[in-house]
Amino acid sequence: MLISSRPLFQLAALTGLLTACGSSGGLPGVTPSVAISSPTNNSSVNLSLTRKVVVNFNTNYTIKAPGTCQGADHCGHVYVLVDNSSCNSAGLPYNTLASSSPVEADFSKCATATGMHTITLELHHDDGTPVLSLTNSPVTTQVTITAQ
Repeated sequence: MLISSRPLFQLAALTGLLTACGSSGGLPGVTPSVAISSPTNNSSVNLSLTRKVVVNFNTNYTIKAPGTCQGADHCGHVYVLVDNSSCNSAGLPYNTLASSSPVEADFSKCATATGMHTITLELHHDDGTPVLSLTNSPVTTQVTITAQ
């Protein structure tokens, strides 16, 4: 009786593929996430005298100042955006940069500080490039608030 080596070859190839998925060259071990815990969506927020709003967030990334991750995986910082790019700091791609939670969104950079605004947090790698989800879209979270 002759035994075909074809099924054994296929099994070996499949085992190799499955092993590759568990290595550092396969899919990442962390699904990136960031979530705003406060203020809550559709809430009213009193602006401070400096026109800032405290934003608390959670993420499964290590958050540090830009350039300080020293090559560590899953390490970076958070861009705080208010009304997309309408309230950005002059010459920068964000309103405020967060290297920890909480962070303050600066509404003094908006044409009108009071009223309805959308606060977006965007996760970035240490080099400033956006962290992408498994569907290749930036990892973000947002809330809409009314600033008073």
